Order: sequence, then structure tokens, then C-alpha cells
Amino acid sequence: MAVNNAILAIIGFILSAYSVYVEHKVDQKFNPDEEFRALCDIEAIGASCSAVFQLPEGKMLSFFGLVPKDSALDIPNGILGMLFYIYVFLRCSLFRSSKLFLLDRSVNATICTLALASSIFLARKLYVIKEICVVCLTTHIVNTIMFYRAMLEMTKKQKDKVS
Repeated sequence: MAVNNAILAIIGFILSAYSVYVEHKVDQKFNPDEEFRALCDIEAIGASCSAVFQLPEGKMLSFFGLVPKDSALDIPNGILGMLFYIYVFLRCSLFRSSKLFLLDRSVNATICTLALASSIFLARKLYVIKEICVVCLTTHIVNTIMFYRAMLEMTKKQKDKVS
């Protein structure tokens, strides 16, 4: 299961990094004659990730009032995703046998639950505004699988305690 989570973490990291890249390119139009078109803006299916990344929910920390808007900590969701996927990758590939607190099953389940909760919130927003974001939907699927696996790991922990 750890290998699969490592692969999912790599996929999630790449998607999150791409979302940060797209958001940066859309925000920073240095040359007005230069037109940027994201690979995830697919007219044929009506998908526009670049439009979605510009929504206020694209920076959830300030959207929920956890940090001031436009502060140094007002980072895009993509960066939060990158941090989450780095955590998952390190946990399942490098520190599998470690007893560090952050690598505990219950801590991991909590972190994966927060990732899933943010995915549900953002997916609901996509549904409400009737927007398709292929990158977003893919990361939501990755987060759902990681949550499911974290819950399986917690179940295994409970069974180990009973045995």
C-alpha cells in the first residue's frame, strides 16, 4: 500500500505544482501580447482550470479567515497540496518504520481527513458554479483514495490492538 501511496503522492504533487504554475502565469501577465493557455483549459468539454484557480476559494486559508488576505501566508491551495503530498510521500517511502509523532496512523488519518474535507468543499464549489476543472477533480480523486487508505490503516491499527 505504501508504494501506491507514494505514486499517488507524486501524481498529486505534480498536479498541485501545475496548478501553482497556471495560477502564477494567469496572475503575472508581464507581456499583454502574450496569451497563456493552460493545458487544463479544454474548450471541447468546457473545462477551465485557470478560471477556477482565480476564485477566492483558491486560497482557502484567507477565504476561511485563518490568515489575512494578501499576507505572506495567503498561499494558493496548490502549495498546500504540494506540502500535503510531500508529507504523504515522505511518510510512506522514507519514514515507514519511524516512530515520529507526525507519522502516527491517527495523525495521518487526521491530515488525510482534512485533505478530503477541503476536496469536498472545493468539489461542491465546482458543482455550484457548474465549472469543470480536470486538475481539481483528479486531485480530489487522489485525496479520496488516500483518505480511504488512511482509514484502512486505522482499522488495521484497531485490529492489531485487539489481537
